[in-house]
Amino acid sequence: MSTMPRESVAGSDRLAMTLPRLAEMKRLGEPIVMLTAYDFPSGRIAEEAGVDIVLVGDSGAEVVLGYGSTVTVSVEEMLMLAAATRRGLHTPLLVADMPFGSYEASDERAVLSAQRFVKEAGADAVKLEGGGPTQVSRVAAIVAAGIPVMGHVGLTPQSATALGGRRAQGRTAERALAQAHEARALEAAGCFAIVFEAIPAAVAAELTRLLSIPVIGIGAGGDTDGQVLVLHDMLGVYPGQAPRHSKQYADLHGQMLGAIGEYAEDVRKGRFPGSEHGFSIDPGELKKFEKLVSALRSPLFEDAD
Repeated sequence: MSTMPRESVAGSDRLAMTLPRLAEMKRLGEPIVMLTAYDFPSGRIAEEAGVDIVLVGDSGAEVVLGYGSTVTVSVEEMLMLAAATRRGLHTPLLVADMPFGSYEASDERAVLSAQRFVKEAGADAVKLEGGGPTQVSRVAAIVAAGIPVMGHVGLTPQSATALGGRRAQGRTAERALAQAHEARALEAAGCFAIVFEAIPAAVAAELTRLLSIPVIGIGAGGDTDGQVLVLHDMLGVYPGQAPRHSKQYADLHGQMLGAIGEYAEDVRKGRFPGSEHGFSIDPGELKKFEKLVSALRSPLFEDAD
């Protein structure tokens, strides 16, 4: 796991989140707060807000890098986002999404990819999507290599096309049972926690009681052990695009648009910058400079050009 100092942050009595502490939170019924972040400033904000887990999600492909889906993002891009976020964190557990194509080919490939996130980006753990035999094998191999793994079942965006689009999963008894089998298999393979995405609340509640590891919900009701939201959705960075399962807590798009518009207006009307935004020079030094710079206007100087 990360070699970042795992002591309390200066000025705070909060200790760094650990896997045993997460397990204890589930046992005690303490809600777990998880949030996505993708860079240094958002990591710092998550730190100051007291978030328990920060996920550097492959959703960064869409909300930060501007791709049309999560499958496009590369390992190198995810490493860059995770490393930047790591520099803003001390206490939350940092989990990095392993992007599409980084683990499917073989157990060996999965372990090597996971090791890069730990060694190069300082991740405490990685997350894989899906609970089929392939994913279960990859989880077991990564855990055996000493790297904690978070699972992810239900709506898995990397395979959304195969699931018929980004729609809720487990809405029939048979499909809900399939989610149960996947979650149990991931738990048995060694996952320390599982994300349930877009699963009926009643199904998620039943499975949360079934599993001994923490369940983090997103669009899975309020009876999971914790919740996760995408930073840009909850802050209203992209108006009108928040999914049904998200809640918008701010209107950053409106605030940023207003601030930048005001700045542009100030520049065009000469209101910015003002004297308070600049720097002064000693009057004597200014006279010396004016004398020196006058030589630049001489005919000799112009001929030299």
